[in-house]
Parts: sequence; C-alpha cells; structure tokens
Amino acid sequence: MSTTPLTRRSLLRAAGLLAGGAGAATLLTACGVDEPATAGGGTRSAKVQPRSPGTAGAIRDSVAEQFGLEAKHGLRLDRKAGGGPGAGQEQLLTGVLDIYAFGPLGATEVNTSGHDVVIVGPSLWNHGRWIVPADSPYQSIADLKGRKVGVQPPSSDTYRAAALASAVNGIRFDREFKLFTGQPIANLALYERGDLDAIIAIEPNATRLVGSGNRQLASVGELWQKGTGDSSPLFLNGTAVRRDWLAANRETAKAYVDFTLEAWRLIKQDPALIGKYHADYGVPAEEKQAIELLPGRLAPVYADGWDDTVFANLEKQIDLAIEAGVLKKRADKPVYEKL
Repeated sequence: MSTTPLTRRSLLRAAGLLAGGAGAATLLTACGVDEPATAGGGTRSAKVQPRSPGTAGAIRDSVAEQFGLEAKHGLRLDRKAGGGPGAGQEQLLTGVLDIYAFGPLGATEVNTSGHDVVIVGPSLWNHGRWIVPADSPYQSIADLKGRKVGVQPPSSDTYRAAALASAVNGIRFDREFKLFTGQPIANLALYERGDLDAIIAIEPNATRLVGSGNRQLASVGELWQKGTGDSSPLFLNGTAVRRDWLAANRETAKAYVDFTLEAWRLIKQDPALIGKYHADYGVPAEEKQAIELLPGRLAPVYADGWDDTVFANLEKQIDLAIEAGVLKKRADKPVYEKL
C-alpha cells in the first residue's frame, strides 16, 4: 500500500505543539471552565490554558462546539490563562492554572514532595507507541536493549508509564536502553535524521509516523497488559486540580469532568468525527493514509469511565511503580477522587 510521505518539516511543525515535559497527555485536557454564579453564591471560574492543537485531545473542543456541550453543561471556557505548552503541570501546582492533567504516578510524585493534587475524572488511556523505521531489523521491545530510544523527559507521564510497562516485563527502562530524553520536537528530529533506533511516540504523531511507513512494535498499554495480566486499558491521565481549589469549586470541577466525558463518548459513538476534525490533530488533508488510520487508533484513547475498575488500575500502577523503583513512596492521601 502506498503512503503519503511525511516530511520532516511538517512533522516537526506539529511536534512543536507538543513540546511539553508532562507528555502529550498532559496537554490534552488543558481547557477548563469559567462558570456563572451558583445558587449557593459566588462564581464558578477556572484558570486554564489555551487550546492545544496537534494533541490527541485537541478534537474535544470541535466536538463540543458541534454539539453545544459548553452551554449544555453550563460552562464558559476561558483559555486565556497560562503560558506556552509544556508548563501546564507546574502552572497547576503554582496556582497559575486551576485545571490541568496529571497521571497517577505524576500526582503521587508531586504530592510526596509537598503538593496536594487530586485527579477528579478521566481523560486519556495511555497512547505511547514504540515506533521503528520500516526497514528496522528489530521485531520486539527486547530486541532494542542497548539501542538508542527517544522518549519524553523523566518528569512526564509518558516516560513514567513507559518505564513502568517495561518494568513489569522484566526490563529496566533506564538501564537497558540508551535513552534520549527530551521534548517531542527534539526527539522527532533525531529520529527523522536516523540518529535513533526507535522512538516512543505519542498520538497523533504516532499515527502520522505509521501512516508514512514507519512500523509500530507495540504500545505501552499492550506491554502493561502483557506484564500484569490486567485486561483493563492503562490509564494515562485525567482532570486534576489542587485539593484546596476543589474544596471551593466542586461544582465547577464536576461540570468540567461531565463535559469532557460527554465529548469522549460522542467520539466513541461516531469515530468518523476523528477523521472529520483531522486538522485539529495537525494532520493535513494530503496525509490520506494517516487520516484513514486515525479513527481506529485514536477512538480507543479517550477514557470514558471513572469507576472502581479505573481506580484499581491507578492503585496497581502506584503499587508496582513503588516496587519497581519508579516511585519512592505512596502519597498520604489517594491521588484520585470521585465527585
């Protein structure tokens, strides 16, 4: 099957939008809410970052606009807060933002260092993909031991999840691969130049790479399931807030979570929406192969559950991360809550 070439320039342009130490998924739920006054007095407001085009969650706002979800959930989204991409988690911790995304391992790490972040709803299942060139001789992750692999910084949820998924398969991530840690734009440049043997790419760039002829060895989620026997999807991140902010803004947080959940469910019910809004992902019309692949690869990424099954996954991640040395210890309080 012929594929549309993915030029280095176009890939890097899209990747630049993903330059975040917290990983793709940290950028994905960067939109928040600014709500009108409630019957109980006061105003519902939230400081949030602008939209994040070129990320796996970028489609949410287009779907919300098509179906009028902001009005339905009584939201008025204000995307004026925050700085450039990549600083969202730090801005949440410092109060520049009220709503952003965190994974269970990242939330545990910051909470054991003096913060108090809580995940109050789902956003994305893990979408890290191990990618190699089409002509690569490597057929499995184990084959890449001792080889050069690009991945996001150790502070990112993407890195932590990849390290954990490797650990449960008996592979010490930081010792058995020659890791090149950096922002997606830098790693993609190295990969495209042939300086890396593999890259752990995140969506939608992983689909763009596959669409242009690269080969996916495995996903981080598949490795997790293989190593643990857990059939549930691997949770990447969710809507996170500071616990002190949540105490005064529970209705705001609940409306935001419900808004996101409905958008994800609409996408899962009609994956054609993914192809329709391919430009949100940074995929131009000429990349026809990637556009064809997007619905099948992206629809499963959107996390539309927040229940005991998900909580068990979060607990297992934390327990095994401590056992594997990815985390030092457990936080004093749960890093998740059901509103």
